[in-house]
Amino acid sequence: MALAARTRLGPYEVVAPIGAGGMGEVYKARDTKLDREVAIKVLPAAFAQDPERLARFEREAKVLAALNHPNIAQIYGFEESDGIRALAMELVPGGPPRGPLPLETALNYAKQIADALEAAHEKGVTHRDLKPANIMITPEGVVKVLDFGLASIPSREGGGDPTNSPTMTMAATQAGMIMGTAAYMSPEQAAGKVVDKRSDIWSFGVVLWEMITGAQLFGGETISYTLADVLRAPIDFASLPAATHAPIAELLKRCLDRDVKTRLRDIGEARVTIQKCLANPKGAIQSPPAESRTPSRWAWAVTGALAITTAVTLWMPWRAAPELPKPVRFQIAPPPGVIPAGVFSISPDGTKLAYVGFGSDGVSRLWVRTMDTLESHALAGVEMLNVPLFWSPDSRFIAFDTGGKLKKVDLAGGPLQTLCDVPATVVGGSWNRDGVIVFGLNNGAGIQRVSSAGGAPSPVTAMNAARNDRLHLFPVFLPDGRHFLYLVRSAASENSGVYLGALDSKPDQQEPKRLMASGFSPGFVPFPDGKGGAILFQSGGTLLAQPFDLRHLETTGEAVPLAEQLGSYIGFGYFAASDNGILAYRDGASGGTTQLGWFDRQGKGLGVVGTAHNYRGPASLALSPDGTRVAAARTDGNNFDIWLTAFSRASDTRFTFDPASDLNPVWSPDGNRIAFSSDRAGQFDLYQNASNGAGQDQLLFKSDHVKFVEDWSRDGRFLLYHDVDAKTKSDLWVLPMDGASSGEKQGGRKPVPFLRTDFDEQNAKFSPDGHWVAYQSDESGRNEIYVRPFPAANGGGKWTVSQGGGTQPRWRGDSKELFYLAPDGNVMAVPVSTSVDGFQPGTPAALFKGPPNADGWDVSADGKRFLFPVPAGESAQAPFTIVQNWISLLKK
Repeated sequence: MALAARTRLGPYEVVAPIGAGGMGEVYKARDTKLDREVAIKVLPAAFAQDPERLARFEREAKVLAALNHPNIAQIYGFEESDGIRALAMELVPGGPPRGPLPLETALNYAKQIADALEAAHEKGVTHRDLKPANIMITPEGVVKVLDFGLASIPSREGGGDPTNSPTMTMAATQAGMIMGTAAYMSPEQAAGKVVDKRSDIWSFGVVLWEMITGAQLFGGETISYTLADVLRAPIDFASLPAATHAPIAELLKRCLDRDVKTRLRDIGEARVTIQKCLANPKGAIQSPPAESRTPSRWAWAVTGALAITTAVTLWMPWRAAPELPKPVRFQIAPPPGVIPAGVFSISPDGTKLAYVGFGSDGVSRLWVRTMDTLESHALAGVEMLNVPLFWSPDSRFIAFDTGGKLKKVDLAGGPLQTLCDVPATVVGGSWNRDGVIVFGLNNGAGIQRVSSAGGAPSPVTAMNAARNDRLHLFPVFLPDGRHFLYLVRSAASENSGVYLGALDSKPDQQEPKRLMASGFSPGFVPFPDGKGGAILFQSGGTLLAQPFDLRHLETTGEAVPLAEQLGSYIGFGYFAASDNGILAYRDGASGGTTQLGWFDRQGKGLGVVGTAHNYRGPASLALSPDGTRVAAARTDGNNFDIWLTAFSRASDTRFTFDPASDLNPVWSPDGNRIAFSSDRAGQFDLYQNASNGAGQDQLLFKSDHVKFVEDWSRDGRFLLYHDVDAKTKSDLWVLPMDGASSGEKQGGRKPVPFLRTDFDEQNAKFSPDGHWVAYQSDESGRNEIYVRPFPAANGGGKWTVSQGGGTQPRWRGDSKELFYLAPDGNVMAVPVSTSVDGFQPGTPAALFKGPPNADGWDVSADGKRFLFPVPAGESAQAPFTIVQNWISLLKK
């Protein structure tokens, strides 16, 4: 069980969870004696009986106590309370290094990493787990090396570290594999051999490569493939950027020599090489290709008539330029009690910030903050939004997705206007000066267009089969109003990225050339000269600006970093920019970090479980049949994976590993299998695997439609899912599961429709007795909860359960009570009974107000406890950072 806020461990008082790893849980805490913030790393009591884990934990304390270096996170103390051991350490703000970085920045970080390793090696300490996740870059650019839990240290008798044996090293490797560090292991560590400081030098080389290129050096579909790459895959040193210093390229070759006898022997040599290159970069740089020696003639200017912006400026690198004004940063906080969603938008004229915010009543509303005022206000009547927002070019209207429709609202007042129906969730959109709106959908239908006056949408792009496309999202118009950027997500990761589209090209004849590799939503800011602009995009948590030539429609020069530690949510980058150069962003701790929390029927909190993550989606949580575990879909920023949390150990175990999105877990009745949806092969198809993670994921059913698992019947015979059809919206289907446990291939199972109408039916659940299906449908014009008999849906009767709207039904374990979420966020309970006359629902009663932004939940079999994602700590209300004059960040 995770530690609750205000828990005391000696003088340290827990504030909020930060994260968890193979060696324990990390919390933000307050040192009550010295009144300072610290990080507490806790070894749970359940691990205290594991000699190997306990030895590693105590070894880390000794290592940190022996090291005192500005680039190594410091230890403050060691505490033991009620069987829980904890390290109090320096609380380091920031995030890991994310490439590609400007060469000078990468080398500056690398020098500090080398400094830290040199200090450790001089003490006889080998880190053995150096990777980006164990390196923190503070907002001031200071490097801190973390997590010495796998480090080896010399014994006091002088005989070396007894854990640094082949057996111990492989044990450490196995733990690292679970944490995903196989890609940073040295060949000798991957082979289970004895390691020394030269293993750290290999890992240092891998990290430096990644900071310079932005590409992971080693990686495969599985950990075994990754280890095979480490041991044998060739390293293409010719692929280093042309601007890489010749001595740095040679240094990488020495660090990444698989022969440990000829590898660079001392990290101090790397530090010296990097220092020389930083001191004399021009003398150490490689000769660039001819085209790169031509000055890059791209110009920037910022115009504005606002009190919050500055005068026009123009930068031309080939001649002397006037001094640019320095960036000015300030923050805008949401109103008290309002939790902003991750996505927000700035009006093209830079005068307004719009965002979706969830109030204490759990209802999402559209909030607008005018920059020259001190308060945000919610637009009347604009509620229950999905998160994409985009503006009209005159900054007068905002378009958004709500209730299966694309709508717009006039900020000057007036009723909402419906533009068109949408068969799936809108994922990004843009509006040009000719009144054309383009938007993406999460159903694989391609980019769509519709008139800003309303009408029927039509496709602009089509899935490219040769490229193995699965989704086209986040379109952004270029200034000509004809071309647009959009994000392609492909089942082949090397094909994913930002592409160029055109309104006058046929859907299947769009430009196939990828402009840049990225997994996040692009933005675009034009230059006033009309010849160029910059594509804004995220790489991990770093926001970058990539120059773009509007005449030739191609990228030019190198991307320049603008901000660090940004957050994201399934491809939505946490940034927005106006046409005249106002930038807004939110940090990585904001906009949706949640933790799983239990509530009783009165809404009283019963504690949290697991660690803080992004849990999202109506079917993101599923309790196991015995109630001892929960399967949860959570995102690490760009895709979903399913994790399992055991309540008895409060430990998280990863269940799916595919780089695609894996969603909607449901348990088999015996708890031995989990079915889920994944888009790893293009569309979302149905898969299953053993709940203990053994074996390979098994394809259950594949088709051309998007499909999401809903439930598994208690007799184990049927899987219920909803299928997205362009003609009939979401329909409910049943997949027979006879033979599924024995690994029968999908050909032996043919799905049959349960409910196909012109309306949107989804979020369906079998009753535990197997006779009924509860689901939500918008047939009345809004979502309500209905029940139909199973298997006779059509002609077998239908009962309306909810009153005034409802979503996400859940059954009590004895089939005698139904729960659902009301539009105002209340958890509703409905007693039900059955007889020869059919199904008989009672009157819905409100139990309690669910947590803000509740999306995905489950209820215990006895109907007494409810599990929800709840906002984690204070980060959910983190402010927006606004940057004026950010153009000066592009001056080199």
